[in-house]
Amino acid sequence: MKTKALQQMTNVERACLLAGLFPKELPGVLQDIRDRATYLREHEDNIRKEWDNGLITAEFWFDLAKRVHGAVEKYDKKLLKSRRLFADQLFDGHNALFTIDCIAKYAKKGNGSARFRLAVDMLFEHHP
Repeated sequence: MKTKALQQMTNVERACLLAGLFPKELPGVLQDIRDRATYLREHEDNIRKEWDNGLITAEFWFDLAKRVHGAVEKYDKKLLKSRRLFADQLFDGHNALFTIDCIAKYAKKGNGSARFRLAVDMLFEHHP
């Protein structure tokens, strides 16, 4: 059962914790974010035609992907050295929507260690 402290953590705090516990996993996470953002950009027309998410517009999702990808490109290796920068740039505000989606899919595909996948699940997928 989760503690009250975990339930009250922000996405930035959760990401900072994850990055601190699993720094060796971050290169794979960042590459996956790059790959997903690139895929969206390269297949934008088809994705827009098939978009059926009633909560988020395609325009908003593409904007998030562009912003997160821009942060990954801008800060590149610095994101690997500073867990705070990693968390602040990728998990603050609405950027967290895209980044959490990416990291959850990355983990669900079996990427990273078993402990990393469990941490992603606990921190980002099953919290109130």
